[in-house]
Amino acid sequence: MKSKLQEPKQALSVKYPDSAGVDVGSREHYVCVPADRDAEPVRSFLAFTEDLLALAQWLTSCGIRQVAMEATGVYWIPLFEVLDRLGFEVILVNGRQTKRPAARKSDVLDCQWIQQMMMFGLLSGSFRPSDALCAVRAVVRLRARLIRDGQRAVQHMDKALVQMNVQLGRLLADLSGKSGMAIIRAIVAGERDGVTLAALCDRRVRTSLEVVAKSLVGNWRDEHLLELKQAVSTFDLVQVHIAECDGKIAQAVTALQQLPDPAPEPRTKARKTKRHTAEQHSGMRTALFQAMGVDLTAIPTIEVDTALVIFTEIGPDLSCFPTSGHFCAWLNLAPGTRISGGKRLGRASMPAINRVGEALKRSAVNARSSETFIGAAHRARMARMPKACAIKATAHHLARLIYAMLTQGQAYIEHGIDRFESEHRDKQLRQLRRKAAQFGLVLTEKAA
Repeated sequence: MKSKLQEPKQALSVKYPDSAGVDVGSREHYVCVPADRDAEPVRSFLAFTEDLLALAQWLTSCGIRQVAMEATGVYWIPLFEVLDRLGFEVILVNGRQTKRPAARKSDVLDCQWIQQMMMFGLLSGSFRPSDALCAVRAVVRLRARLIRDGQRAVQHMDKALVQMNVQLGRLLADLSGKSGMAIIRAIVAGERDGVTLAALCDRRVRTSLEVVAKSLVGNWRDEHLLELKQAVSTFDLVQVHIAECDGKIAQAVTALQQLPDPAPEPRTKARKTKRHTAEQHSGMRTALFQAMGVDLTAIPTIEVDTALVIFTEIGPDLSCFPTSGHFCAWLNLAPGTRISGGKRLGRASMPAINRVGEALKRSAVNARSSETFIGAAHRARMARMPKACAIKATAHHLARLIYAMLTQGQAYIEHGIDRFESEHRDKQLRQLRRKAAQFGLVLTEKAA
């Protein structure tokens, strides 16, 4: 008797007859086309630009329209851009999809395997925004790396101060703030008196000037002062580069605006940081609103920097994600789907790093002190699950809100803590009634 769970077997059919497969390398690329297109269906091309153009010309002569390539480091980017500019439909494939069963491995066999899988439609391309968004995305990613470099320079400053027994980093919340940098620059300039250096502190510093002056008496060795000087120079240079990136980003985002100019000002006010003035924040927030059509900073804990990452990584069009579940899975925020024997295999999702997902996790951390509906929901999650799980669940919540806003074009509506507490109370009552019914009891409310 045939089992109901069995499905009729279907033979593989050719879906993309005009497809080619490329095994990307650092020095040369191996390309495979269908065997009936050329007497030598597998060829190798060097990674120089002249050879990439020759590769594209050979694909054109073979009648190729789709080209599948594996995302190998950054070596695929030049070839992808050349083929995309010449009109080929380039499919960038995750390495997990092209992993072969236990067999002999070589560059020739790999490109043949990629071509066969692409020909039968067994490969799905990775998400990649438009070329204009990719250009500004590269600058945003460069800016993020520069910020990390600046943080490392601050750590080097703190290390040099500690070696001189100057405990400034233990008294100030941020060594790279106004007070910390003023004192450090004075030390580099040659000032050694603790009282004079302590007087440079801003009035908002809570530590008394006497304690600060006491911490600024150190052992001024030349090698440590040299390290401090170079760390300050590196920090200043990084700040100049960050400012240059900010200018490029502002120009690129303004050029991608879709709403007519002038557009209405977003209704929320983003939090100002030390790297941006209020005018810069307001201008970037308005530009993002005009480019995306919705104000993502209206969502609690979503700041301008997070909205900028979202815009440059995915853009305003989410049509390639059929549902919010697909979108959250791409962000690496959905639960794992490895199931065997009717049971889920492990709780950890597939190891991957998604910049938007990581930015939403950082935003979820700030929800702990937010007096909003999302903040109350996050605190409730923190009470019943581990911290990491609660942060990921709140990030998943934020991702669903972003998907709804971008696909439906609706503004975010804040319901407040009272709405959450009312819904939470109703949920608890339903659970109590269900539990009472299991024991044959009836739950009644006590009259006030």
